[in-house]
Amino acid sequence: MAAKGEKVIRRSKMSKVWVAFAVFGAISILPPASGRIVKRSYSDQSVRGYLTERTCWWNEVCKEEFQQLFRCRCPQWSYCRSPGRYYNAYCSMTNTGYIWTQPTWDWETA
Repeated sequence: MAAKGEKVIRRSKMSKVWVAFAVFGAISILPPASGRIVKRSYSDQSVRGYLTERTCWWNEVCKEEFQQLFRCRCPQWSYCRSPGRYYNAYCSMTNTGYIWTQPTWDWETA
């Protein structure tokens, strides 16, 4: 009797595996909905100055929410980015999301 019970369990597991393969196969042959994925970003140039003359570390907060000045400048090849306008922004190499465009260093004329 135990051998018959084991066969039933083994068959149910195998049928689940085959169903999973069938579903995956059906999904993989379907055409994509929009044809291509587009990553969107928005660039904001409203902030014009800095609190300190300092370069940020990677993944450090470069702009706090609701503040009118950057805390520090992101390193070269990094972006000051946040998930939206009213969130803290961090230095990141990803250029998607809400990008806070940082002005160049100009301490002599400031």
